[in-house]
Amino acid sequence: MRKVIVAGCAAALAAGLAWAGLAAAAPSGGGGSGGMSGPTQNTGNPARDYQEGVTALRAGDYPLAVRKLRAVLRAAPDNADVNFAYALALIGNGDARDARRPLERVVRSENPPPDAYMQLGRIYLDMDRRDDAEAQRDALAAMMAACDAACSDERRAQIQAAHDSLSAALAGEPAAEAQSSWLIPDTEAGRAAYAAAVGHINAEHFEAALAALDLAEAAIGPHPDILNYRGFASRKLGRYEAALGYYRDALALDPDHLGANEYLGELYIELGRMDDAGRQLARLDALCPYGCAEREELARWIDAAAK
Repeated sequence: MRKVIVAGCAAALAAGLAWAGLAAAAPSGGGGSGGMSGPTQNTGNPARDYQEGVTALRAGDYPLAVRKLRAVLRAAPDNADVNFAYALALIGNGDARDARRPLERVVRSENPPPDAYMQLGRIYLDMDRRDDAEAQRDALAAMMAACDAACSDERRAQIQAAHDSLSAALAGEPAAEAQSSWLIPDTEAGRAAYAAAVGHINAEHFEAALAALDLAEAAIGPHPDILNYRGFASRKLGRYEAALGYYRDALALDPDHLGANEYLGELYIELGRMDDAGRQLARLDALCPYGCAEREELARWIDAAAK
């Protein structure tokens, strides 16, 4: 497996900070980040809007948080972190019922925050959908039962607090405000988590890489580099459908992202979709008229698969 490196040059770091505060990453032989070129014109700047939205959310400026996070959702409609932050902004803005659909998307995602179940359960209860509210409580109970020795004390406490809050609401106890214990990491923590994820990928510790990327994305927001490496780690774990989704999400944000175009082509080869892999190679030919490592690496994969 090719190594991925975190570039330390000032120019690359400045380019990353201009969008999302990430250090640029590029594999030493293809599959890189695409140079942290930033978002395309038709998607705006979702990572910047996300950070401005969560800053407004922390400050209690819920109307601004709603506007910023709604803009991010247009670019990344299925992103769990964006949906949850948006739901919390809606709840803070007094529009709790409008938060139902984003919360439903969150609880269908991988490793959702426990508070998503609690907030959704309370909304269902307010809508006289008691069975659905009880299902959220039961999901929290199952989550607690599955919280083994590898589960952190912080995570266990979050699950317990969410379960107790929803159980109290179901028991008809006086309705206290449902405070979320979910904390959005700052961008410094996000950069550190991203660098850690790259290290885990280099060491082929793909589960650990995905956990670090969870933290990076919660801090930074939807970013094609993060999504690209989510796809890579998922692919190496044999989670091909998840990987396909991450690569497509990365390319929706930045269609010119070299790494995601290459890695998507490699995934197509693994799935036996050679025509699609050829289209990815043609895309890289257009992006790299004078050649690039990503184009050459995908061409090697295609040649090897043809033998």
